[in-house]
Amino acid sequence: MPLLRLTRLVPRTRRWRIVSGILAALSLVAIFWLWTILHVEEIPDELEPMNESPDAVVLESLSEVPDLVLGEQRGFKSFYVIIGMRTPKEEGIKLNRALNRWQYPDDVKGYIVGDAEGAGMFRSMAGQYLDFFRKEARFPIFIDFEGAMNRVFKLAKGHHGFVVLGADGSVLVRKSGGMDEAELDKLRETLGATKPPPPPPAPDFKIADLDKAACSDRACVIIFLGAAVRKTDIPGIDDGFEGDTAAGMQQMNKPEVRLAASALKMKLQGAHGVLIGDVDVPIEGWTVLSEDAQARKTFGLANDETAMVIIDEQGRLALREVGLIPMYKWGEAADVLKADITSGDDN
Repeated sequence: MPLLRLTRLVPRTRRWRIVSGILAALSLVAIFWLWTILHVEEIPDELEPMNESPDAVVLESLSEVPDLVLGEQRGFKSFYVIIGMRTPKEEGIKLNRALNRWQYPDDVKGYIVGDAEGAGMFRSMAGQYLDFFRKEARFPIFIDFEGAMNRVFKLAKGHHGFVVLGADGSVLVRKSGGMDEAELDKLRETLGATKPPPPPPAPDFKIADLDKAACSDRACVIIFLGAAVRKTDIPGIDDGFEGDTAAGMQQMNKPEVRLAASALKMKLQGAHGVLIGDVDVPIEGWTVLSEDAQARKTFGLANDETAMVIIDEQGRLALREVGLIPMYKWGEAADVLKADITSGDDN
């Protein structure tokens, strides 16, 4: 019997009670779901003792890569950065940038875990986004739809989390929130990691009013575009690229578009900035040149190459990246330039 005919057989008062009950139940489910997604706990002075083994924790890959089972991570040290939609932007930046910057021995592996507890219904959508972000991160990304990492390691929900497991599966580090310099030094020793070697001296150059001597006073960033960029190529700006999220991500996979868009959003805060290339959007705070063949030759770049060069305050070639620059590299750039660049990309 059709549902409509069934409901007509129920008295009006009872029907209203049934509907009210259903709506109330759905409201409770919605409230519980939102609480699970958005709940933020205070970070205690000391994390609670663990009462579950991490061995059974399984983190989904949402791709052809196998899921990550923590119990199978034996024979090497492994670390896990746990980040969720509630994680404050600034909380783990120092730790994240250090992890991206350090060099590791062969027996250390790192992973990024997206805390998505309560968001299992969005698995398909999450998989689409991961295809983009996996290329942007130094370490493999997995998703925790069950909230297992926070639960098992007794981490504070809604905060940046970090865990290190020893080669025997023992828990070496558990941390909610960021780390200060002393904690980072201790962590680097625990992981057996090393800082990168000092960068080499930058070559002598002259670009407009900028030269190597000027960069010894304030750091310099030079962007080279290998192809023309129009305003309508750039997502996320007024009268810019028109398209859905997937199309916008594809645009940002074009090296010249990414660098032009990044220059528009950079707050250099005193650093020198020069952009060389064909771009029709005014870029505040930057010197823009249509081309400079000598500058390209100085930094070993072809005419059609897109690149970013950063010279630190000691006149050293701190960064030279050609082509598509992954997001994690922007944290290193921000540190050298002492500038607001990433807009949260570290997370």
